[in-house]
This record gives sequence, structure tokens and C-alpha cells, in this order.
Amino acid sequence: MKKDKSISFKPFVIIFVLIIILIIGIQIFGASRFESILAAQGEVIDGFWSEVLIVRDEKVIESPISGRVDLLAGEGDRFATGRELAVIKSSNHRQKIFNKQAGIVSFAVDGLESKINFDNLDQINLNKFDDFKANYEHLLSGDKIKKGEALYRVVNNFKLYLIAEVPEYQSDRFNINELIFIEEKKTDELYEAKIIDIRHDLNKTFFYIKVEHFIPEWINRRRIELNIIKNIYRGIKIPRKAVFSQLSGQGVLKVIGYNKYEFQEIIILNGNEDYVIVSGLEIGDEVITNPEDFDYGREE
Repeated sequence: MKKDKSISFKPFVIIFVLIIILIIGIQIFGASRFESILAAQGEVIDGFWSEVLIVRDEKVIESPISGRVDLLAGEGDRFATGRELAVIKSSNHRQKIFNKQAGIVSFAVDGLESKINFDNLDQINLNKFDDFKANYEHLLSGDKIKKGEALYRVVNNFKLYLIAEVPEYQSDRFNINELIFIEEKKTDELYEAKIIDIRHDLNKTFFYIKVEHFIPEWINRRRIELNIIKNIYRGIKIPRKAVFSQLSGQGVLKVIGYNKYEFQEIIILNGNEDYVIVSGLEIGDEVITNPEDFDYGREE
């Protein structure tokens, strides 16, 4: 009899253990559905990236004779008019070269200086925008040069312009004479600029941008990837994907305990495609960033 009681008792123990495991499993896997972040102070940059075309006020000076050149200036040096910057030596002649125009001196040319220049800014062929690629050739001290070849380039360090192709969804958000910022990748530095013209060509939109301060590091660059920034917003920052709407309004799912959450109404103050600045949350509030995985009265 004792043996029979022992045998009949075991199934109940097994069932009880399985129920406990099931409950724990539901808790664990239910909690794992959460993808969340803590609401915190941050900044949201409202802009778009574009590979812009750099336009300078620059002039190429050709060599007056053939020979071997000795350079007396460094790449990117700022020279006044009349300063000696090179000597060209031929078999029976030695000619000194003096700077003809004040500005930044460069011994590199890409062959586009006459086509893409401040003097013909209005005549640049936007149909060939994608074809304008830099291929700079650098003249070094000791190189041979022929008469009529590019000897050096002098750049006006008070003028710098950009032409940026604009995504269609961004074109109506900006205006002529609007002040903006530009930012290069992998840097934290922002440069002030202004949109001086907006042009439409072959179903494409282009911004003509005047940079307020010359950037010497770009003298040998024709294209550069820049963030064209309309504004920078600061406040409590969360991912835009965390926000959804239901009948009571727009909001997020806020975590209020272990595997527990509630709908919290918010107001989007500003933002971009990925992040928003909001009111209605406190710093440190835990917000679910994948609300689409939860059936919580979402408005269709």
C-alpha cells in the first residue's frame, strides 16, 4: 500500500513543478519582449547629409617657361601680392616667380577651376553635377614643368560657397536667406552658413550656400559630405519609434514595474526622422522603444 501511494503522488509533484516552470518562463520571455531606454537630456540635429560641391574664388597661374621648379612656399601658405614663391630653372635661364594676387597658395589643381568658380557661379551646369569630381595633381619642388602648365593656384580666403543636392522631402523646409549650420563627418565643429539661392533642375533641387568663414582645410577638396542643419533642439530625447497614437492622444509606453507598463501621454516639441524632443516625461523614465510589439489600444 505504501508503494502504491508513493507512485500515485509523483504525477502531482511533476505537474506542480511544470506549472511553476511555465509561470517563470512566461515572466522571463514576457519581459524579454521589452526594448527600452531611459529618458534623458539630449540634443537632436534636424538636417540632412549631402555630398556638396565646393566653389571657390580661385585662379590658376601658368608657368611662363619650361624647366625644373623650386618651390619657396608651403602648400596652404597665405601670401601677399608680390612675394617670391618659386624659381624655375632651365638650361640657360633662371626665372623667379612672384605672387600676382593675395590669398592662399596651393600647388595642386584639379582642372575644374575655370568651370567651377565664384565668377561663374550662376552658369555652373547642374546637369553635370554628379560628374564634377576632384582629381588633384600636386606639383612638388624639383618637378619638371612645361610652359603653359599650371604652376600654382591662388585662392581668395574670404569667399567660400557650396552647392548641395537636396532630397525631395527636405526641399520645402528651407528658404532663401535662411541661416543654417554645416557639419563635417567625424567632427564636432559647426560652421555658420546661409542659403543664398534655391534652384530646381531636372526634377532635382539644389541649395546654393555661402559659408560665413573660409575653411583652409578644404582648399584641395572639390566634394565633401556635409550635414546641412536647419536647427538643433535640446531637451528630453527619445526615439521617434517609441511614440504612437491611441484614442486618448499621442504617447509612449512607460515601464512602471517588473513586466508592467502604462500609456503616458507626451507632446512632441521638435525632432528629426529618428529622435524627438518631448514634454510629458521625466529624466530617468523607462520608455519602451518597440511599442508595435504590444497591443495597447493603438489607433489604426
